[in-house]
Amino acid sequence: MGRLKTRKIKTIVVDDENRIRRGIERLILSCGEEYEVVGSFKSAIELIKCTQNKSISFDLLFTDIKMPGMDGLELIRELRNWASFEAVVISGFNDFKYVQTAIREGAIDYMVKPLMRDEFRVQLDKIKEKIKLKWEDEEKLEEMDIQLNFVKQVQRLSELTRGQDIDLSEMEWTKEFPLGSYYLLCISKDYVVTVKQDALLENWTTIVETEINSILTKFYKGTATRFWYWKGEELSSWVLIQNDRADELQENLIAEKLRSKIKYDYQQSATIAISRVFHDVALLPNMRDELLSLLQFRLVFGGNQIYTFSFMEENIPNKAVIKDFKELDITVNKLLKALERFQKEEALGLLHQFLKELEKLASPQEIERNIQSMSIQTVNFLLKNAQAKDELSLIQDGFQLTKKSPSFQELKNNIKDWMQKVFKILEKMNQREIPDPVETAKKWITDNLGESITIDKIAKAIHMNPTYFCEYFKNQTGETILDYVTKVRLEKAKELLIATDLKIYDISQHVGYSDTKYFSKLFKKYFGEVPSKFKEKAKYNS
Repeated sequence: MGRLKTRKIKTIVVDDENRIRRGIERLILSCGEEYEVVGSFKSAIELIKCTQNKSISFDLLFTDIKMPGMDGLELIRELRNWASFEAVVISGFNDFKYVQTAIREGAIDYMVKPLMRDEFRVQLDKIKEKIKLKWEDEEKLEEMDIQLNFVKQVQRLSELTRGQDIDLSEMEWTKEFPLGSYYLLCISKDYVVTVKQDALLENWTTIVETEINSILTKFYKGTATRFWYWKGEELSSWVLIQNDRADELQENLIAEKLRSKIKYDYQQSATIAISRVFHDVALLPNMRDELLSLLQFRLVFGGNQIYTFSFMEENIPNKAVIKDFKELDITVNKLLKALERFQKEEALGLLHQFLKELEKLASPQEIERNIQSMSIQTVNFLLKNAQAKDELSLIQDGFQLTKKSPSFQELKNNIKDWMQKVFKILEKMNQREIPDPVETAKKWITDNLGESITIDKIAKAIHMNPTYFCEYFKNQTGETILDYVTKVRLEKAKELLIATDLKIYDISQHVGYSDTKYFSKLFKKYFGEVPSKFKEKAKYNS
């Protein structure tokens, strides 16, 4: 309510007699600094034209009833179509019929000329209180709308981190988020130390979210930075921070505060992963996958830490992480050199040797640790050499190899399949002719309009990192990939409406919109008409 104390009551005066109009203006301003005359007009028509040419925001209207062209009551009725305000009508006649009509048109008060200063001030004070009460109600409603919108945004953000592919047609809402730089954080509980601490798990999400809100509110107090947080799966929480400074060190500091708070106040261990900076909320599913991959590092380097993409590039050594198994260490190093030379047959032979040595290990834990070591080093090699830094998911896949293999034979087959993915990436890296990624992406989109289209699918089709691809596409075309996909789908829908007799539902499905109502709403936003009316007009004009 603090901003209401400094808010002025913006007032407009309309009267065809200049002397009276100027007198009303002076009377209003004499009632205190709370009033501001933002417009003075000699006719209702003049005010209407002004509001049509440019938007004038006002709270209070003083208007004469009897004016040439359009009287004051007609003016109130017309302005009510697009503006919210209080109205005071002024007349030289104290006629009860005028009073009735004025009230019926929504006038808050009725004054009779000549206007007496003291009486005018008393009446204006009453009007001021009504306006301020209205402001308070509006501010409460605005705060409620903000809270409801926040809840809705959090709900949608939560859906993006559940691991499901979401078509770009369902991501128009991401445009509601402010422009700027974004970071995504994932806070994941490491383990439960004792049975007694199991009870803490029931309140784990509440604890984490309370601390997130407390730390970020204090940290960003007095800034324009915004943040959202929500519950994830398997004792994890997510935080989205909109920070125009794009300062990774700042996000690291926040993560460290949160990690320390959890560690020392609750005696619990949590690992926090921080994404790279991104500028489009539609990229959230890709950032989610990146963070889930980063979290896998705690299996090798331990929990209660903060993992970032920079950490991975700087701290994963080229040599084997596990030093206890020299034969495996030597084989993995040879395998990496074969990959570097792109000697596929040699690499396959070394992989076969690696699997034979793996079979000799005494425990599943040793097997798992060596597979993780090999996958980390292989992906690290790709990250340092590939133009498309899109290989983090391979680490996650590599870490899951032992978990999804019911037998050693199945494990070997899965490792071979995993290595085939590595070969495919290397093949793309070694291609001499690289087609224009933007044109290739556009063609893929056109060919798949009726299918589920995601940023990840487009990026994979042209073998680029999704984040880099989105930035590259916008720099090259001047529009976001989401806007381009929407435009192409709706243009195709328009073409089908004109050239075919397909039903709206069929056209909606054909261009990738499963929700026909949503499709119609979006079509109207772009073309000014719902599809049915557009089709009718097209037939009439043909």
